[in-house]
Amino acid sequence: MGIELLVLIPFILNYRSLDPSSRCILYYIISSIVFSAGSDILQRIYGNNMWFFNFMHYLQFVILSVFYYLCISNPILKKIIKVMPFIVAGIFAIDIFILEGIKAYNSISAGVKSIVILIYGAIFFLQLLKDKNLIEKAIYIDSLPSFWYNSGIFIYFCTIFLFNISYNLLQSQAVSGASRTSITITILSINNLVGLIAMILLYIGLTKLKKLRYADS
Repeated sequence: MGIELLVLIPFILNYRSLDPSSRCILYYIISSIVFSAGSDILQRIYGNNMWFFNFMHYLQFVILSVFYYLCISNPILKKIIKVMPFIVAGIFAIDIFILEGIKAYNSISAGVKSIVILIYGAIFFLQLLKDKNLIEKAIYIDSLPSFWYNSGIFIYFCTIFLFNISYNLLQSQAVSGASRTSITITILSINNLVGLIAMILLYIGLTKLKKLRYADS
């Protein structure tokens, strides 16, 4: 949670200069801090934090959906992005109340959310590569804040998707308690490392925004 707090501070200090997509990233970072702190507190008090974990995972999906709605320009895709949170909410409700339960990690809905975010990220990368305005103005995509934001999100959700697959395998196979705990800790450690890298990329995106503001002025 420390890296999230460090990245949050410059976003808050520059709040007035943030564009709408950057503010979505700010809200995503705040949700990550609440996610991490809340999960730890609930685990210590009740011994189970899965309902909170699953809910926050969906909330982050909604925040990132708004981010991609602002960034992706194709009108048809924007309509799909606008509807997708409701579709995923239905899958989430079925998963948490019928299939896997409120006290279990909802790997089905989490996997769906991860795949959708990865698709959004890939579409946005392609949009940047084919953007005629950027090509005509000789603007490099790595000078755009949204490129770095998307890079951080895309890398992190690649890892989250791998976690979903790994956890499903652990649940379906006869793995002893000690071995399962060891494998889970290893996967979570990788997740935390990639999360650190993702936060650094989000911060780089903020620095690019500040440079653009300075250049425009």
